[in-house]
Amino acid sequence: MLATASQTRSLVGSFYYDRALNQKIKGGHVVATNGIPQYASAAVQLAYMQAYCSEKYEVKAINIVLSHSSKDKELLAAHPERKNRYVNDFLDECKKNGIDLTNAAWIMMEHVNTDCDHYHMILLTTKFDGSRLDTGFIGKRAAKAAMAASKKNGLHFAEGLEKREQARLRHIAKASGELNISSTPVGLSSKDLEKLGKVSEENKSIKRRADARRAKSVEEANKRRNWVKETFERLAREASSLDDLSTSMYGEGITFGQDEKENYTATIMVGERQVTYKLGRLDANLSLIDEVKKREEADKKAKEMEKKKQEEKRKREEEQRRPGRSFHL
Repeated sequence: MLATASQTRSLVGSFYYDRALNQKIKGGHVVATNGIPQYASAAVQLAYMQAYCSEKYEVKAINIVLSHSSKDKELLAAHPERKNRYVNDFLDECKKNGIDLTNAAWIMMEHVNTDCDHYHMILLTTKFDGSRLDTGFIGKRAAKAAMAASKKNGLHFAEGLEKREQARLRHIAKASGELNISSTPVGLSSKDLEKLGKVSEENKSIKRRADARRAKSVEEANKRRNWVKETFERLAREASSLDDLSTSMYGEGITFGQDEKENYTATIMVGERQVTYKLGRLDANLSLIDEVKKREEADKKAKEMEKKKQEEKRKREEEQRRPGRSFHL
């Protein structure tokens, strides 16, 4: 058996398809429900689902499709009771894998129009109390439930799923440096378990080295931030203008500027990577920029006054040198 899951935003559309209301050849026989009358008419069943469904959730339901393997076609034809047993086992395994089938409404229908019979299950995302159903990783959970139910009933299942599950556990063991053997699923040999157990100390060492590198990287980043902040504040106290500040900072390897929102920035090169800081986020004293502007404005006014004085002096000198100007006593 194989299970897949998908989201649906159209409850009516999904119900019409899964209930096979427009294509009776599909079947659409209801085999199990929760919170919905199993033997009622399709209209009544849909009315129940719409009553439970909350408009505040964009995803109205999860559609789980449960398919038999073609290898089991003859076996199930000879023993149809296994279908019902398998469905019940699948529902139990869903609950064990964290899919809440108790507190939300759902309906499961059987389709018989393909080479292999299969089931469509509509699980509402609105729980009976109005809260949202936890649907995280529901596709993986449903697939694991289908695999476990298949094993119980001697049916074929997606072998790749079990291999992926084993690989996932190996990856977790390597990443954490720990292995809880009691939680390891059937399928890992004792030799595999022994190998996984031996990697514990090695991977703890790898994790310690990675943590040390990460801590060093954070320390270096903090040092760069502090250096940029301190350099800006030191040069801003000495600068006579913003151009003077920009030139001085450039000489220290820092490009001073502003972003599109007019935040003052400082850009440096870290290796071949360009890193830009907002000076405000470095907790730099931005009032120093106002002081630079004041000094620049005062210097500008002083120069204008000096220029004006020089112009007046020039005019007086020209007036004195003008021809024909004389004084009589």
